[in-house]
Amino acid sequence: MKNKIVKLFTCIISLVLISSFSLASLSMRGISTSVDNFSLSVPNLSAQDNFWPSNSSEWSLVAPETQGLDSDKISEMFEFIEKMRYDIRSVIIVRNGYLLTEEYLYQSQLIENNSYYGGSLIHDQWSTTKSLMSIMIGIALQEGFLDNISQTLYEFFAHIWEPSFVDSELKKNITIEQLLTMTSGYGDFAIPDAETKIADDWIKFALDEVPLVFTPGEVGEWEYSNEGPTLLSGIITNVTGKSTEEFAKEYLFTPLGISADEYDWDYDAQNISYGGYGFACSPKVQAKLGILCLNNGTWNGIQIVDKNFMKNATTTQISGGGKGDYGYLFYPNGPLEGFYTYGAAGQAIYVIPKYNITIGFAGIFLGSSYNSLILNYIVQFAEDNAPNWDQTPVDQLIQEGDSFLYDVNASDTSGVEYLINDIVNFNITTDGLITNSSSLSLGVYPLEIRAYNSFNNSITATIDIRVESISSNGIPGFDFNMIVLMILCTSVVIIIRRKKIFKNL
Repeated sequence: MKNKIVKLFTCIISLVLISSFSLASLSMRGISTSVDNFSLSVPNLSAQDNFWPSNSSEWSLVAPETQGLDSDKISEMFEFIEKMRYDIRSVIIVRNGYLLTEEYLYQSQLIENNSYYGGSLIHDQWSTTKSLMSIMIGIALQEGFLDNISQTLYEFFAHIWEPSFVDSELKKNITIEQLLTMTSGYGDFAIPDAETKIADDWIKFALDEVPLVFTPGEVGEWEYSNEGPTLLSGIITNVTGKSTEEFAKEYLFTPLGISADEYDWDYDAQNISYGGYGFACSPKVQAKLGILCLNNGTWNGIQIVDKNFMKNATTTQISGGGKGDYGYLFYPNGPLEGFYTYGAAGQAIYVIPKYNITIGFAGIFLGSSYNSLILNYIVQFAEDNAPNWDQTPVDQLIQEGDSFLYDVNASDTSGVEYLINDIVNFNITTDGLITNSSSLSLGVYPLEIRAYNSFNNSITATIDIRVESISSNGIPGFDFNMIVLMILCTSVVIIIRRKKIFKNL
């Protein structure tokens, strides 16, 4: 009788195991399973690592083709500059943080020096100084020295304010934002001996003697001036206890790896750095400032300038007065959806976020703009270069009940688009995020991923996406709870059978 019981038990257990492995085998051959809840987390491969230059002396040139630009076109640009006799003194081109071109010219011709003709490392930036002042206000906000840009002149200069100041009552309520957008009422107004008074005490001169040419904040009006940016410099000195140059050295130049011999900043007898002009720097400083703005005030992961402020600074804040659009001391409507700074005689920094490109110019260029040089020569892409995978796509595994989310990313200066061969089961976004478009049956899905640029040069990767059933303690493809249930049922059957046997005995 015992042998019969053992035999019965062995048969039932064998049936359980055979059923388990049979179901697992059927699952792996592709039995359809509903996948309604998706939760798989996969690494994000979309972010491209920029090169962040430290000390300028360590920032070496690389071939433009390594970043997708065309060195022949750039060479043609310098030939065109010479032909047209444009008195440009320096050109610097950076893409993805990599230094592609740094050239110096004299009398429209390239020179071999790694400095300006005559040996100087720096060049006057004129009104590009205004854009630098905007950056400094953004830093003061980031560091908590300023509360907001609605604060007024009187809050900062009440200790020197006199009722006799020209337009005193109107000036009291001028805001930081109005100074940034040139809507403060200050404008072009000639005053005898202005240069002498500026050199002595520009803040006092601007508050006491310079009249307003329109009502502050008047709708649709902005007027170019040097007083507004210099008042901003005075505000920074007031709240930090340092000149704007000293403040910039601590919070801007040092973090960006800019040394003291790469810049100079004029100031008045009261140690107020000039805000409308007076800053001089090297081409590499131009480029670093452009890179900082391109990345919304972030440098190598550190937020230097308030992010929201930086975004607003480089987009349109005011239009009108026949002068086009203006941001916070930046020009927002640059070529290729970019923005730029501009100073007298052609000092300029162009930033093109769309292509991660920064360009700096200096000289005595009297042309209307640099747009034609940028569009016809600089932002011309090497046609024989295919995109590169930031990380090569690899096979992926998901389990039953999980979603498929996989981020692939390729880089190319002319932009990248993506295609996949299986559009029935999967989607891919313009950013390279692959997801399933329908419930996936258990099995293996080969997927070909193609990244291509505007010249139709492409790179392809093929991966396998495997959808597996949840493992069950050594019995693949079969639910552990089901096994336990079957064993319990088997045990009940044995007990009942045993009772019947003993009853018959």
